[in-house]
Amino acid sequence: MTFSELGINEYIIHALENNKISIPTDIQKQAIPHILHKKQDLVAVAQTGTGKTAAFCLPILQSIDPMLPKIQALVLVPTRELGQQVAREFFLFSKYLPRVFAESVYGGAPIDEQIQNLKRATHVVVATPGRLIDLLERKALSLEDLNFLVLDEADEMIKMGFKAEIDEILKSCKEGITKSLFTATMPKDVRQLIKEYLGADAVEIRINEEELINQKIEHQFVVYKKGMKLEYLKALLNARTEQRGILFCRTKIAAKRLSKQLAGFVVSADAIHGNLNQESREKVMRGFKNGRINLLIATDIAARGIDVKDLDYIIHYHLAEKSEQYTHRSGRTARAGKSGLSVSFVKEDEMNEINALETQLNIQFTALQVKVAPELQPGPPITIYMNMGYGQTFDKESLKDFLVEEAGLDRIDIYNVVVEENRSCFNVPPKYEQQIFLNLKGMKFAHRNMKLTLDEENSKRNIY
Repeated sequence: MTFSELGINEYIIHALENNKISIPTDIQKQAIPHILHKKQDLVAVAQTGTGKTAAFCLPILQSIDPMLPKIQALVLVPTRELGQQVAREFFLFSKYLPRVFAESVYGGAPIDEQIQNLKRATHVVVATPGRLIDLLERKALSLEDLNFLVLDEADEMIKMGFKAEIDEILKSCKEGITKSLFTATMPKDVRQLIKEYLGADAVEIRINEEELINQKIEHQFVVYKKGMKLEYLKALLNARTEQRGILFCRTKIAAKRLSKQLAGFVVSADAIHGNLNQESREKVMRGFKNGRINLLIATDIAARGIDVKDLDYIIHYHLAEKSEQYTHRSGRTARAGKSGLSVSFVKEDEMNEINALETQLNIQFTALQVKVAPELQPGPPITIYMNMGYGQTFDKESLKDFLVEEAGLDRIDIYNVVVEENRSCFNVPPKYEQQIFLNLKGMKFAHRNMKLTLDEENSKRNIY
């Protein structure tokens, strides 16, 4: 079946061809004609990587009246990254249409700038729920001319605590609009949302989870020894210095910590997580997309909406908690007919979880043997001096906490801490010297630029 047979016009097909898209996916085959020709609401259960964005983007674009400079479609998304990606697809696929404009609005960016942008002709708004509420309260946009409403990754929005905002938005929409809900899972809260706000005759389509597992992905696991997980990761990455991939952590604290521990490593790495501001997130993503960063460390939520081509591997540094989460992560590699690798790090007593994934997803894992180089006999500890002390609110314990959080150290490796008025020193094993200097030198703290040295006399004279 072709896009033309689904009812998509030649202008949009031309844009699809420009982006090397010629064959519709399963979700597109089912969703496009429904949104184009039927007034019934739609529920689609599908993972990332199935082409779900185009499944609602294409029929909505074709249904927009470009001569009416009003908001005719609204797409709600859980994260700014996904919002940016969805808005970008509206832009790409409307290239040959007569001036159809989409605007992405989200928290973490100046709202005044977004209000100014919305004063231009805007046909489609892609928004995170909280920011949309802010804009509605300021009367910066109107939904009076809305014809289409899409809830994208509804399960994630609910999980992130947006239920109240979604309720408020849906209640403010006029009757008679076409609503579509896309979700990877169907928890109780999502079912309740469907029951409350979608029509009783809403059509549900599902993409079989087993069919979602790309046959070109090789699934492997690494069994690491207690206390040596980082060393096993470095050994794995050492064999892939020219490749690019995403590593998944379970928490933002773990993601930040791991990026600090990999400072100066042969594979350049950086992390995105919920504590980063918008400017920092965009800087990291630019670095990853242009090849300055080879390894992106992310949480599942922060990675929502990231669309980077030609990824060689995915690493599950912390095991996926559910099979659909594993599918979601792994599906970011082996796209466009290419092969890819999905590697899970496990302890010996976690092998039952690998077996469960094999059964649930009908896939086969193989063991990946990673050779960890024996650690050299450690030399004597080094003393590092820094231009921070009591005057910058540090004491012994808070300095240790700072080194753990900002330099990625373990507390057990920090000892003989001395804190003075505007100077401190501490001992660490010599292997951490580069990691500490790369993470801390030049950091702004308490209105001072952090300076470090190994020379005690220079530190006394404030020469760093």
